[in-house]
Amino acid sequence: MPRGRPRKFDEDAALNGAMFVFWQKGLSATSLDDLVLAMGMNRPSIYNAFGNKDQVYRKALARFCGQLDIGVQETFETIPDLQEGLQAFFNRAIDVYCGTNPALGCLMVCTAPGEAFLHPQVGDDLKELIQRLDQSFARRLARARTEGKLSPGVNPKMAASLLQATLQTIALRARTGASKTALKKIAAYAIEKLV
Repeated sequence: MPRGRPRKFDEDAALNGAMFVFWQKGLSATSLDDLVLAMGMNRPSIYNAFGNKDQVYRKALARFCGQLDIGVQETFETIPDLQEGLQAFFNRAIDVYCGTNPALGCLMVCTAPGEAFLHPQVGDDLKELIQRLDQSFARRLARARTEGKLSPGVNPKMAASLLQATLQTIALRARTGASKTALKKIAAYAIEKLV
């Protein structure tokens, strides 16, 4: 049985290129020509490998949020102290949000909400990602409660929502030029007050 022609592109590099251009422009403002340049592929190859522009965006968003999930697990599982673990997670996120010049913030927070109305599947992705992060925060807070290390009166689910709200405002502030120092202070204050 004959085999198909092998792919002549680096899938990871192509998706990273797409992720970066979507991060800069969002889904609607990114053209197929932008993707051709960013991914180093021609249009038919993009369609064959990844699907249409919406599908490429959703795959890029999933990749970005998958990296966020890894950051959550690594900091929450390896750092036993609740406040230290939360601060490490926020610091890691801030490093990503401010890791470009100019800073782009968070791909999810800074691009997906504006696309959700016109692209319902993106809205579904956004809702699922928000729920997943809320659940990760809530699980870590519930574990701290079981260990007797959560301030009395803290509701893990509500505190999780407020921690994510803090993460979202940090992402927006990063995109508007706030310094890493200022953003880390916001995170530290939120953590101190919430847990």
